[in-house]
Amino acid sequence: MTFGERLYELRNKNNLSQEELAEVLDVSRQSISKWENDKAYPEMTRLLFMSDYFDVSLDYLMRGIEKENNEEKVTADDADKNSNDKYKTKNILLVWNNFLSNLSPKQKTLFMLLYVLIICSLVALIVSVIYLGGYEIGKFIGYLTK
Repeated sequence: MTFGERLYELRNKNNLSQEELAEVLDVSRQSISKWENDKAYPEMTRLLFMSDYFDVSLDYLMRGIEKENNEEKVTADDADKNSNDKYKTKNILLVWNNFLSNLSPKQKTLFMLLYVLIICSLVALIVSVIYLGGYEIGKFIGYLTK
């Protein structure tokens, strides 16, 4: 069995369409089709994500070698309930990681500058709120002591 056949089998076993899997992996439906037809292969980050998502080893996903697993399996209903939120979060992190890794060095520098600027702005806002709150409390105490 090829990688594409295993991916097709896993996708169908989990009742996912190509569109749904493409959305989870943040790729086009055509990419899924190419993978399933063994015309292309996904990048390593997506392979790792698919391995976790389908709860199979990379060996099984890429070579069809199943490892022995003595762990208790979660029921399909429990897995469906917990996996959607878990994998949406992982998908967001995957997209963010891909975004950051595709930035040029100049863009990374500008991005870090933006981070520093945002953090400084937040610190200034917090200090201002604390200062103004303290000032108003001080005025109130002054009125009470008169």
